[in-house]
Amino acid sequence: MKIKVNWYGKEYPQDWEFFAECEEGKNIDISGKNGSESKKTAPSPKELVLQGMASCTAIDVISTLKKMRQVVESFTVECSAAQTEIHPKIFKESTLTYKLTGKNLEIEKVIHCIFLSFTKYCGVHAILEKSGCNIKPQIFINDKLIDLWDPQNKTQIKLQEWYENFGKNCSKGVALVIGTSRGIGKELVFKLEKEGYAVLPAGRTSFNFENENIFDSLFLDITKPYTTDYVKNLLIKTKIKISLLVQNAGISSTDLVQDDVNALQLTMHELRHVYDTNVFGIIESTNNLISVLEASAKVILVSSTMALRERDSFLTSVYRMTKRTINQYVRQAAMQITHEQRDVSIFALHPGSVKTDLNPSGKISVEESTTQIMEILADNFALNLKNNNGEFWIYDTEAKTWKIKF
Repeated sequence: MKIKVNWYGKEYPQDWEFFAECEEGKNIDISGKNGSESKKTAPSPKELVLQGMASCTAIDVISTLKKMRQVVESFTVECSAAQTEIHPKIFKESTLTYKLTGKNLEIEKVIHCIFLSFTKYCGVHAILEKSGCNIKPQIFINDKLIDLWDPQNKTQIKLQEWYENFGKNCSKGVALVIGTSRGIGKELVFKLEKEGYAVLPAGRTSFNFENENIFDSLFLDITKPYTTDYVKNLLIKTKIKISLLVQNAGISSTDLVQDDVNALQLTMHELRHVYDTNVFGIIESTNNLISVLEASAKVILVSSTMALRERDSFLTSVYRMTKRTINQYVRQAAMQITHEQRDVSIFALHPGSVKTDLNPSGKISVEESTTQIMEILADNFALNLKNNNGEFWIYDTEAKTWKIKF
C-alpha cells in the first residue's frame, strides 16, 4: 500500500490544501483551516481517518449482508468523535452509528454482520482502538434502535428470569467470573455453584455450562470497554448486584506457541498486546464494574509469583511486568476503599503452579487449585481478607496453605 500527498501551492489563507494520490482510484482533496480567514474546502486529515473507519466497516457489513441474501435499500454509517485536550490531539472516544433500511431484513442476520465487523474485521477500527479510543456502536434498523449485544432483548429477559428463579435464592449471591473458557476459570465456575453462588461466566468465548444456577456465558472482552459497559448495563437493568468478581483473564505473549520473550527482545507491539489484556483491560473493567458490586463484595485478581523479585528472570518479561503492575493496583485500590470506608475486599492471588495447556510443567492440578481458591473464599476466611485488604495471597503447594507476600 502506497500513497502520495501533494501541496496545491496556494497563497495564505488557503495554503493548507493538498491532494492525495493512491495506486488505484481518484485523487482526494485534503484541507486544513489555517486561521479564521481561511475556508476549509475538503475533509481534514482527521476527518479522513473517521471516514476511513466508517467506510471500512461499511464495506465489511454490506459484503456480508449480500452473502446472507439480505436486501438492503439504504445504508449509512455516521461517525462522531471527541479528541484529547493536549497535543498530539488524538481521538479518545467515538460513536459509530449504523443506519439500514429494507423491507424484509432479518434483524439477527444484520446484527451478526455488524458484530463481526465491529469486533473483529474492521482494520481501521482496530487501529483507532489500539490508540486508546473507546468506540461505541449504535444501530438503527428501519429507524428502530437495536442493541448490538442483545438485539431482541432475549438475554435481558432470560437473565431476569434466571435471577428471579435461581439467582436471588443462592445463599452466597451472584459471582461474575471473567475468563471462563478453560482451565482455572472454567473449573472455578462449577466450584462456586456447588458452594452456593449463582454464577455469571463471561469471556471472549461462549460456553454453556448446562446448570440452572450457572447462566449462559456472556460476551466480555476486557480489551474492549464497550463490552464491559454492556455487561454492567445488563446487570443494572436486571437489578442484579455482584457479591464476587473474579478477574481470571490473561495472556502471556503475542505468540501462542513460544511465550518466553526475553527482555531485550521485547517490542512495542509485544508490550502493548499483553498490557492491553493483563493490565489496561483488567484495571478498566474492574473499575467499571465496581458500581454493580454489593456493599460487602469480594474482588479477586488472579496474579502470579512471577511478579516477585525473588523470581525475577529476563524470560517471559512482559508477563512478569504486567503481574507486578496488577499487584500494585490491588494495593492502591484497597487503600482507596479503606479511605472511602467501603466494605469491599480486593486482593490478588497466585493459585499455585497449576498444570494447564499453557503450563504443562505445573505442580498441581486445576482441581486442587480451584479447591484451594474456594478455601480462601470461605466464610471463616472473610475477616482475614478484610484485615489484609489489598495483599497478594500465594498458595504454597508444599505447605498446602495460603500465605501473604508482603
